[in-house]
Amino acid sequence: MSASGNLSRILVAIDGSTNSMRAADAAIFTAKKAGAKLLVVNALHVPYSDLYLTEMGNYPEYTKKQAKEDAEKWFDEIRQKAKQNNVEIEGAEAIEPFPTIVGSIVNYAEHKNVDLIVVGSIGRTGFEKILLGSVALGIVRYSTRSVMIVK
Repeated sequence: MSASGNLSRILVAIDGSTNSMRAADAAIFTAKKAGAKLLVVNALHVPYSDLYLTEMGNYPEYTKKQAKEDAEKWFDEIRQKAKQNNVEIEGAEAIEPFPTIVGSIVNYAEHKNVDLIVVGSIGRTGFEKILLGSVALGIVRYSTRSVMIVK
């Protein structure tokens, strides 16, 4: 947080799921109330069916291209909502999930010096529906930043 204890930069991590878009709405609401800037990030998702090809060095580029196109659609939707609420978006970026989705989001938040990370409780994959959600839980566990989880 800033020296005055206020939020100045909020990061929302999205994956296109209903919960992540709810998290984006909550982040916009919070940014509006706090007068904070919003950053939006998507850690590109490699479908489980493509993991074998990735390990073999034959990652299909069309999958990465499609993931980036999907992310841009979500970013556009969030930009529109932010504009309607007079919230400034400092950046919207699709990032490589390295070393993991959790690690890439936590590292991004640290690098961008955000005050708060907002994330949906459950993501797109069935595996993440276990308990809190593996990505949300990982962010809570490893981030030094405050984390808001939205259901």
